[in-house]
Amino acid sequence: MNQIARALSALLLTALPIACSSPAPTTHAPHAQTIGAGLRLFEAKDATRAAKVVPVFVTVDPARDTPAVLKTFVAAFHPRMVGLTGDPAAIAALTKAYGVAVQAEKPNADGGYLVAHGRFAFLMGPSGKPIALLPQDQTPQAVADELERWVK
Repeated sequence: MNQIARALSALLLTALPIACSSPAPTTHAPHAQTIGAGLRLFEAKDATRAAKVVPVFVTVDPARDTPAVLKTFVAAFHPRMVGLTGDPAAIAALTKAYGVAVQAEKPNADGGYLVAHGRFAFLMGPSGKPIALLPQDQTPQAVADELERWVK
């Protein structure tokens, strides 16, 4: 993640399991919808600065959230959003580093399971360190305002 962040002015990082968001991601993942809408508002106001922001979604359920699933999911929120997955240990290290709790329940008889999780939307600076926690539980305008405040 640090290599990506160093090449940018800002990296918007958010995570949750996609499987719990099916079948309608925009209905079941309102915080990702808010983040995407906020970025679009910022783009409308200042396209040059907004182009410095790369929205990144990291799954916390790599067993089910394949690259193909991620590609479809992130397209529902923003055309430039990038979906990332990885091995479970790397994702666990990421969520631990940012204080996001993730707990997969035991599979049911059909093999399905729920993933209890916290959520976050960090704005990362060029150093790869968080510079702001975006207000994903507020309005898209609140997200756009924070992006305007921090993205130079």
